Amino acid sequence: MAGILLTMGGRPNVNVMEFVVDTEEEIQYLPTTNRSGIESFKGDANFDFCAPLGSTCIVGNKNSYLKIYMLFSFGWKEM
Repeated sequence: MAGILLTMGGRPNVNVMEFVVDTEEEIQYLPTTNRSGIESFKGDANFDFCAPLGSTCIVGNKNSYLKIYMLFSFGWKEM
């Protein structure tokens, strides 16, 4: 089981990250809790790290509604 304390006393406890991508297909390439960004994000210093549990990503989804994902220990999950 994995867990994390995101806020304490109304202040951030962890530096969770917020990402924005154009399509859902790009989610699979974002950093996760155990690897840095891959494919289209590989080699980009902005994605060369692991992301902490609780990080989020907004997906633009042209011609559709915005979607929001949150990062868990098992990967990205749509909210």
